[in-house]
Order: sequence, then structure tokens, then C-alpha cells
Amino acid sequence: MKKTLSILLIMMFLILTACSSTDDSKQPSSNTNDKEQTDDKDAGTEKGTEPAEETKPVTLTVMPMSVGISEEDFKLLFTDPVKAKYPNITVELFKGPEGAGLEELIAAKNTPDMMLIWNGAMPSAKQYEMFQDITPYIEAEGVDINRFEPVVLETIRNVSDNGELYGLPFAMQLNALYYNKEIFDKFGVSYPTDGMTWEQVTDLAKKVTGKIDGTQFSGLSPEHLERLSFPLSIVTIDAKTNKASINNDQWKLAFETAYNIYKIPGNEKDKAWAFLDKTGAMVAAMNIFPNLMQMSAEGFTNWDVVQYPSFPGHENTYGMVDAHILTINSTSEHPEEAMKAISVITSDEVQKLSASKTMRVTALTSPEVQNAFGADNPHMKGKNIAGVFKSKPAPAPVFSPFNGDGMGIANQKFDEYLAGKDLNTALREAEEEINKVLAEKQQ
Repeated sequence: MKKTLSILLIMMFLILTACSSTDDSKQPSSNTNDKEQTDDKDAGTEKGTEPAEETKPVTLTVMPMSVGISEEDFKLLFTDPVKAKYPNITVELFKGPEGAGLEELIAAKNTPDMMLIWNGAMPSAKQYEMFQDITPYIEAEGVDINRFEPVVLETIRNVSDNGELYGLPFAMQLNALYYNKEIFDKFGVSYPTDGMTWEQVTDLAKKVTGKIDGTQFSGLSPEHLERLSFPLSIVTIDAKTNKASINNDQWKLAFETAYNIYKIPGNEKDKAWAFLDKTGAMVAAMNIFPNLMQMSAEGFTNWDVVQYPSFPGHENTYGMVDAHILTINSTSEHPEEAMKAISVITSDEVQKLSASKTMRVTALTSPEVQNAFGADNPHMKGKNIAGVFKSKPAPAPVFSPFNGDGMGIANQKFDEYLAGKDLNTALREAEEEINKVLAEKQQ
């Protein structure tokens, strides 16, 4: 997941207008007249009097973790909106030592004020006691959390031990089936439609996989095994027990579905992003609209999108809750200012800007903000965006801090299954190997 996110996306994400305002003319209160205020101000400056806390310059640093965001998007959605609302607050991307992880940063006492973090990565950061319950700051700032999708807030609370709220969502992931009309036209095949199952899309992929005029076209990529498994709300490790949870019918379904796709001759696993090279007919993937906007600007406009494929019993579902959360780190010296920044970033105004300009999905329930998705980009005109949002994300389970280890083994065993190993054997071995790794890590 981390790897895919960093490869694909300029993964964007916002920080803008808050619930209270600071006026440039606002000064510390005084009972004296204007002349006395001026004299006092000058005298205070000569004596080195500190600015009032409300207007004292503060710099907040934000570290993306398993989330991609460009410097341009960060400025648009974080720095500029917060500065416009609170001139004394500057929000910057955290620039730590190259390659340093949280453990090294904590040891060096060089930690950011805030994180922009994928909910699946939160348990790893939680191990280092980086989070705090931001409820007191939310209440002090007057932020209405009823504006957010309840399932997303529940996902964040589930990371904590006692239902604390460690952050608020900046944006969410989407999933869709993107397709290249030109390839379908070359093969004389009808385009995909909303409401298709994985079995139907796989059958369709067989019809648009092959060689034409010396060019090999692949029919379908599910991006990767983990993405495909998300609508089933499954993980390889049960976070409550820290035991493997992969030798079961749901993972068997995920393995079989991916196997049927990759076993189409000419549609091998190494063609995951052939769609972006214009040699892949379809890709069932996360939000790649920013990539498509760039391709459209370069002349490739003959593409469209439909609803993400579904598993039986999981209709109208794409992925699981895959949110990018803004937290206030327990080490921050400026939690109140950080909350002001978050209130701006998650405001309707900034979220609408994020949706329309950078094509991020909001976690707000506001129809006006939701409908702003891609509205300012001419290349989105006429595309079946409504089809994408016929689906909603499945609830997300709590991820184990060792989720990366579990998925690494799952991917290895899937490759062995693809190469000819019996499926039941592959899943049983995956279960055993994951438990062995967990036992070693928890000694």
C-alpha cells in the first residue's frame, strides 16, 4: 500500500479556514487612550516585551506518513488558508533527516507538531506514544465533529484503547474502475458499466487482452492483492490477538479473484500500471484522477470510469475506510495552534477547494462539498464521476503494527500460488509464517 501510494499519486491533502478569526488590527486589550497605547507599545518594544500569546508567531510542522502530498498542494490547502485565517501561524512540511523513522526522530527529540497519516499506519505510530486525544482542543475551538462521516470517526477511535479521538480526517481514498475507450474500440468490445462484479470484469478483460498491430494490450489490473481485498474488510493479522488471520474463506476469495485475473494469457502481474502507459484496458484502483488530468492535458482524453467491481454480498462497496488523518502529536508545544490549523484545513471552504482543485475525496457529509469533486477541472467534464460514488467504503478493521510483515508474507505466498502451489497449502503456510514472525517480534 505505502509503495503504491508513493509511486502513483502526488498524494495531496489540505489544511484551511477555521472557526474563529484573527484580525491584523487586533491588539492586547488596554483601558488607555490611543496615545497611551502607542507610547506603551513603543516602551514595551524597547524593553523587549513579548507579543501577546494570541499573536505570537508560531510555526507548525506536519509530517506525512504513508500519505503523499505535493509541496504545491500543501501550500494550497495547508499553508495559505491557515495563514489567511491566522497570520501568526505558519504551517510547513516537516523536513527531518533523510530516512529517519519515528523512533530515530523521537530519540533525537526532533518530532513534528502534527502528522498527516493513513489510518492503517496509525497503530505503528501509536507504539511510540505519538498521539493524544484531541477532544479537549476540538471543544475549545468549537469544531463540530458531526460534520464528518461517522464511519471515519469510528475508524480513528478504534485505533485507541478507550475510544479517544486522535485526529480528524483531511481526506479519504476512493476506488474505481478506469478504462481506456481506445483499446475497447480496437477489440470491438462494449465498455464496462456500473454495478459489475469481479467475475464479470474478469470475463470482460479476456476480450480486450491480446496483440494488435504488434502491441500487446492487457485487459485488467486490480492494482495489487491488498487493494483487491479491502472491500472484504480483512487483514492478515488480528490486531486484538496479534495472531495471523489469513487461512480463511475471505482471503481464499481474494487469492482466487486475483489469480483468475493474472492467469489471463497476456495479462500478467507485472502489468499493474499498463493503463497509465495506455496499453492496459482497465485498472481497478485508488484515486488516479490527478494522473489522468496530466495525461488529458497531454492529449489522452478517451478514457472514462465506472463503479468499482464488487464481491458477492458486498455490492456498492469500494475499498475500506482509507483516510488521511491530521493528528496533534503529544510532543507538540503548540497544540492549541495546531487545532486552529486543523479547523481551517477541515472547514467546508478548504475541503471544497481540495475536492474541486486537487480531486481529493472529503470526509465531510456536506453534499455541496462532496459534489465539488473535480468541478474545476475541464478534463472531468462528461466523465461518469457519479458512478464512482455509487459505492461507499467498507468499515476498516484495526491494523496491527505488524501489518506490513503480514502482507509481505501474503504477497509471497500468492506468488507461489500463482506459480502452481495449491491454494490451501499457500494459505496454511502464510498463517504459519506470519505467526512465526509475530512470535519473534514480540519476544
